[in-house]
Amino acid sequence: MQTLQTNSLLQGGRYKILSSLGKGGFGITYLALQCGLERKVAIKEFFMKELCERDESTSHVTLGTESSRETVNRFREKFLKEARNIAKLNHPHIVRIIDVFEENGTAYYVMEYAENGSLAEKVKKDGYLSEPVATRYILQVAEALNYLHHQKMNHLDVKPANIMLNEKDETVLIDFGLSKQYDAVTGNQTSTTPVGISDGYAPIEQYKPGGVGEFSPQTDIYALGATFFKLLTGTTPPSASDVIEDGVPVNELKSKGVSQKAIDVICKAMEGLKKNRMKEISTFIDSLRGNSTSEPNSTKQPVDNEATLLTAASQKAEEESKRKEDKAERNAHEEVEQEKREKEEKASKPAKKSCLKKLLLWIIFGIILIFAIDILGSDDDSSNTSTVESPSEVQQEISSKTYTVNGVSFDMMYVKGGTFTMGEKECGSCTLSESELEDIHQVSLAHNFYIGKTEVSQSLWKAVMGSNPSFFKGDNKPVESVSWDDCKNFILKLNALTGQQFRLPTEAEWEFAARGGNNSRHYHYSGSNELDDVAWYHSNSRKTTHDVSTKQPNELGIYDMSGNVWEWCSDSPDFNASYRIYRGGCSDSESTYCHPILSSSCEPDRRYVGLGFRLALSE
Repeated sequence: MQTLQTNSLLQGGRYKILSSLGKGGFGITYLALQCGLERKVAIKEFFMKELCERDESTSHVTLGTESSRETVNRFREKFLKEARNIAKLNHPHIVRIIDVFEENGTAYYVMEYAENGSLAEKVKKDGYLSEPVATRYILQVAEALNYLHHQKMNHLDVKPANIMLNEKDETVLIDFGLSKQYDAVTGNQTSTTPVGISDGYAPIEQYKPGGVGEFSPQTDIYALGATFFKLLTGTTPPSASDVIEDGVPVNELKSKGVSQKAIDVICKAMEGLKKNRMKEISTFIDSLRGNSTSEPNSTKQPVDNEATLLTAASQKAEEESKRKEDKAERNAHEEVEQEKREKEEKASKPAKKSCLKKLLLWIIFGIILIFAIDILGSDDDSSNTSTVESPSEVQQEISSKTYTVNGVSFDMMYVKGGTFTMGEKECGSCTLSESELEDIHQVSLAHNFYIGKTEVSQSLWKAVMGSNPSFFKGDNKPVESVSWDDCKNFILKLNALTGQQFRLPTEAEWEFAARGGNNSRHYHYSGSNELDDVAWYHSNSRKTTHDVSTKQPNELGIYDMSGNVWEWCSDSPDFNASYRIYRGGCSDSESTYCHPILSSSCEPDRRYVGLGFRLALSE
């Protein structure tokens, strides 16, 4: 039994459960009766479906395993903290939280209940809404978001299913389970709920790890425009990657007789790239009402004095930031030019060799001579590897196997088993946290295995699956925007086609191979100390993926284990058995995340731009 039974009582009989309204990954929502006032309310219960269980006799929530206690406690505290933050909101079109409490070994919050169902249900019943009705609803939601953004909060899950209708036929924005609070000064995220994806309503930045780490109204603006599209057409909007590639399908809007003004608002709100979207909800509101088509620094009627001051402060901060960026760019240019002039001046001056310099040169020459004699006196067979610091006395020869499926060939590189220090701090500028330092341990891979020479390409994915989910299209680019579950389905089909037993690599196999296996030279990155030699990342990629194997390989002949796309592994992190690990960084990653020893993780059904995989195969 996962849900509370009908007629269960909470808070000493203050609330009586009437039915279950829905379940999610982090909670269960109930319809309940507030007994003292004899009114219906909605109650959300914290319940992580992957980690929590319920005692049928007591309704008490317990843990599936003791090892998950820390994770569950951490997320429950966030659940309570964010419920209290939402309770501080006061807007007629935002759901009102009326109680927060702990009971049954878990946490709850109580909300007002909207009797007339959601906009999703209304559209399903009516097919689509007339433009005046849809506009009235969407403007109410826009006003709610405008208020929310002035509190430095993003909702991050605006869609028809999360917009309820009350007894006055007015909208109420609900489900703040994915909302995030941001620091009022820095704009950095202060709440850490997981990022969710509602396909068709989530813009492209929500598919990227860290994509909503800083406050931006534009993420909610995209979802608002997508919701407007749904109300006017009855059709779920295309995914963000399709919108970037093909644009908003305006013909569907025109076929329903939607005005050009509404079409223009939707297209501007749903611009694929965030920088091209409306920057403030107030612009959306003004454009739809016909008050203005300009950005929010034009003359308009403010919502209230506080909103006006906040908007002005935001504009001032943005202008100041732009001035600083321009100044930094000029300074950087001047520094480069100054350095160039100094080098030219230095080169133009005749070299002055003092006696001391000559003496130093003779000393260096003597050291080199001694070193050369030592090398010449050693065995010829070892001379080729004399500078290699390998964890194994015997290096393996580089070898591979080639497989072909539906006309597409791919190589698997041989990796001989060995022993290494997993998580060893060899990453140069990288700084490990205390928990990461504690995770450093010796690992022995007693088995030999094969691992993909490259990340799985889009051509191979299409040969097996017949489709291409990638955001950055190109046959020789790595497939991405695939979940861990997607990868498992691909591998099942690949194995059926080839008769092999391909799989995802374990985290230990991935790191061992990335660091060069028994041929390791202990580079900071996979194949070099210079990241530009081996990786497509934030500084050189133009924020797009590139064809596989266009950079240098590592010591085992394997490409792109630093950068290009993150790569799924088969393992779960210790702190959460329901998550899956990914490694290596992507084309939009800073250099730190391209070190082979660092890892990230998320739910196995998550799809992000820049998240792909490579294959493994046991010997």
